[in-house]
Order: sequence, then C-alpha cells, then structure tokens
Amino acid sequence: MKSLNKVLDVIEGVARDGKAGIRELAGQLGFPPSTIHRIVSLLVSRGYLQQNPVTKEYALSVKFLELGSMVQERFELTAIARPFLKQLMSDTKESVNLAIREKDKAVYLDHVKSQYSMLRLFTMPGAQVPLHCTGVGKLFLSRMNEAELDTYLKNTERTCFTPHTLVDEQDIRRELTQIRMQGYSVDNQEMEEGVRCVAALVLDHSGKPAGAVSISGAAMRITPDRIETIGRMVKRCTAEISKQLGYMPKPFEKEKGKCHAENENHGSCGKDS
Repeated sequence: MKSLNKVLDVIEGVARDGKAGIRELAGQLGFPPSTIHRIVSLLVSRGYLQQNPVTKEYALSVKFLELGSMVQERFELTAIARPFLKQLMSDTKESVNLAIREKDKAVYLDHVKSQYSMLRLFTMPGAQVPLHCTGVGKLFLSRMNEAELDTYLKNTERTCFTPHTLVDEQDIRRELTQIRMQGYSVDNQEMEEGVRCVAALVLDHSGKPAGAVSISGAAMRITPDRIETIGRMVKRCTAEISKQLGYMPKPFEKEKGKCHAENENHGSCGKDS
C-alpha cells in the first residue's frame, strides 16, 4: 500500500504542476530521486506519463484523457437514459435498470425502483453480475463475434444460481440465437428464483452496444404471457435512448422493424425465453 500511495502521489504531483522533473518531484514529495525515477519509469512504460526529450520533464499522457472519456460517457449515458427509464417504470409498473458491460460482467449504473413493488432486487447501481444468467448480460453475449463467444464460454465459470440457470454451452448458444431474432432477452428466474427480467440493448452512434436497459420484477407479475409485450416496450425505450446517443438505424433495419410490426398486428407471437 505504501508503494501504491507513492505512485499515486507522483501522478497527482505531475498533474498539479502540469509537468515536472525527477528532482522537482523528489523535493515536492519528499521521496529519494531514485524512488521517483523507478516510479516514473514504470508509468512511462505503462503509457501513463510521457517525457519531453528536451527538458526531460514528465507530463500526463493521453491515457488519462482516454480513461476520463470513458467515465464521462457513463455519466452521459446515465443522464440521457434517466428520463426514459422513469417513463418505462411508470408505463410498466416494474423496476427499470441501466447496465453496461465490464469484461465478463455486467455492471448496473442506474435503477428506478417500482413504486408498486416492495421486492428488493439485485440490480442496484454498482452491482456486478455474470453475463450468462442475466437479461442485460445475455444481450452483450449476443453481440460477441464467434471468437469472443468461444473464448468466453471456454474460460468463464458459469455458476448455476437457480434450477433455471442456463449453463450448458449449446443451451446458451440457442438462447443467444433467439435473442438476436427477437431483439430482447429474458432472465427467466436464472439469477434469482422468483424474479424475471426483460432487457434490450442501447446502441451508440456507431451501432455498437453502449449499454442495456432491463425491466425486473416478481415472476408472478412478469408472467410468460406478458414477456413479449414488455419486450416491445423495452425495445422502444432503448431505441429512443440510442437515438439520443446519435444512433441512426440503417434502411434495412427500419424495413425489418416495419415487417416485424406488421407480423405482430397479424397475430404472430414470439417464443418466450
């Protein structure tokens, strides 16, 4: 911990002055120059600091700008999505969540609790959950290419949380195919018995997943016969959020959506997951 604190002190010292040399940092922080040299050498090798070849002074690199933009994107996504989440909760009377993917986990950023339910859910902001057994997680899996999915299935432990949890590779692949076809996913009491979630993806301006929105509630209220209707409502919500993020559907996607709506009007029904 002492070493870590020294590294952070060096970063903050450089950031405070904009640029600094070894001797300046040593005088400012009270560390031996040899210690400062080891720390800045590590930070340079990891891309966090850059050295001016003429003055030999160190400054923060663009790595911090990249990290900062990632944090800013999260705040922007939450701020943009919040009114749509509140409206979806009002329309469905169920709790609504916003999540993003972090490596092999989904992380919840926001949660609008239902005013009509006392159920305490696992979807509170900051909670991390597996991808294979949650509505938001399965959406992120559905957008992986074959190589990414193969790596995930090979290297990730798939815990069986309830009797409903899908852990078999072929079962998961079939589920992901269904998700791609219908445009939404279902957590059918897989993470927590007695709780169902229906989720859809939020896309950024380039069409890549920016996050996911889910509706969560008691299985006795989110019954199998309501899933398709709720799925359409979540998809409309995420389409509006995606639009705010700059996403514009391609012509063939619009036509596909139109055909799907016409089929629904003629009484077709999606398969429950």
